[in-house]
Amino acid sequence: MNRQRLRPATRTALPVRRAPRRTRPSLRQRAARLHAWTAAYLCGLAVTQTHAAGGHHAVDDAAILDPGQCQLETWADRRDGERSGYAPVHLGPACRVGPVELGLNLERERGSEGRTVRAGPQLKWAHALSDDLGVGLLVAAAWERSPKRGALRYTGASVVVPLTWQIAEDWRAHFNLGRDLHRAQPSRSHSGLALEWTASQQLGFVAERFREGSASAWRAGLRWTPTDTLSIDLSRAHGLRADRPGWWTLGMTWAFRR
Repeated sequence: MNRQRLRPATRTALPVRRAPRRTRPSLRQRAARLHAWTAAYLCGLAVTQTHAAGGHHAVDDAAILDPGQCQLETWADRRDGERSGYAPVHLGPACRVGPVELGLNLERERGSEGRTVRAGPQLKWAHALSDDLGVGLLVAAAWERSPKRGALRYTGASVVVPLTWQIAEDWRAHFNLGRDLHRAQPSRSHSGLALEWTASQQLGFVAERFREGSASAWRAGLRWTPTDTLSIDLSRAHGLRADRPGWWTLGMTWAFRR
């Protein structure tokens, strides 16, 4: 996958209509769950489920975190035919600040010539057009330090407009359209389409087709949500060209209240 644009962070709250909430656990059940976790982490935590495409997926959704909420996400890729030590690793903290969500993308990748580090800020805004439709705006920039360059160097920025449509109670579609502005290369279009199905309270599936840079690819994955604040994603992606290698991605997102 082309990594000239750092991927966006996962959203845990949508400005569009949510599916009807299922029955919440009783106070006694909640207390037992809290005792199972470290109190320092979960005290005052908002009960929110992860329903967004986001995470390591290339297609973003028209959603931002709830007021007062933050999240920490991480993922790693494993490309076909490559050693595990070469797998890119991503770390992305983000918090809701007023009407927008502010995030930071950090990524490390080790190749045959050495280690490459990428870093950049991200800002996202979202707005509900109706009960079933939401639109957003995402702006991100990236700096890179490679074995050939000793210091971080600005490599470009991205502007993406995501659109989310609540098709039915358990089905959502996400559309992306934008532009990747590279420092040393011509700008390129950025687009994608994703379909999301929430099969149960703890299990969901996402399928997407996207274009980043000069490459197009598809991805299919599942999301497991063992608790209200933690989700784990596993997906398989492959370029549309036969000579493009496929890759697996494993990711995790943890939401908390600051």
